[in-house]
Amino acid sequence: METQYVLISREQVQRMITLLERSEGYCRNARPVRYPMSQEDLYADATEFYSGASGYAGATMRDVLQTLESSLLD
Repeated sequence: METQYVLISREQVQRMITLLERSEGYCRNARPVRYPMSQEDLYADATEFYSGASGYAGATMRDVLQTLESSLLD
């Protein structure tokens, strides 16, 4: 069986690594939302909470999948 390779630019790989590292950090540091929310929590970035970190991680995975799939089509 012959090995086939896919060419992905260094820029694309670095972008995917950056997104994945950021996503992993958001998930690692996420915390639950507590009600009633404090004033500080009301103005916190959404990725500080499980729901926002999960949403960011899902979008990151979709972006990486699309990048890899499009590389297979080239």
